[in-house]
Amino acid sequence: MRDYLKLPTILSLMSLSLIFVTPAQAQQSAPCSNDNQEQPSQARREITNREYGLRFEIPANYRTELRRDSRSHQRLSIAVRNPTDVEFIDCAIRNRMIGAGPISDVIVSIEPRPRHIRNVRDIFREESESGITGREILESSFTTIAGQDAVIYTVQTIYPYRHQAARLIHPNGQYIIVIRAGNHGEEIDPIDLEVMDIIMSSFRID
Repeated sequence: MRDYLKLPTILSLMSLSLIFVTPAQAQQSAPCSNDNQEQPSQARREITNREYGLRFEIPANYRTELRRDSRSHQRLSIAVRNPTDVEFIDCAIRNRMIGAGPISDVIVSIEPRPRHIRNVRDIFREESESGITGREILESSFTTIAGQDAVIYTVQTIYPYRHQAARLIHPNGQYIIVIRAGNHGEEIDPIDLEVMDIIMSSFRID
């Protein structure tokens, strides 16, 4: 099954990241929960973005949401969302709870390539020498994704927040493609890492 993602961006409560509740609500049992993430199905479906020539597979039971950065017409992201989180957000909306989350989407994004970035080693050098306080790269490796050189690295912040990111340069040289999974705390959900691996291994650029 093939899904064609279209613009403009769908703006909804689904893109928010936190749940806020009143004290009265807090005293009651939470009507919505996404504690137990659903396992990715063995069946796959293909996601296609014609604008940038991207194709990749996701578990058939997952959903996607296309977002465009309002500050730039050259930046967008595709959120790949677990069905448990989809139901959690719907529940939050039905119960008039503001926002949704924490949601651990796997994100595929594309952004303009800065002129000083010539290859993935430049990308990693910039990431490792960012000078951001309270941010540490735990591990890194160089590989290929869709036939392109890529770097994969894991970052831990003092927030605390941990994420794993894969970065590669689009064959047209104009963009950087990022595939990322992350979570609050010091562990990334193994299910998110599994979905990230599915995306990376099936990734194609036309």
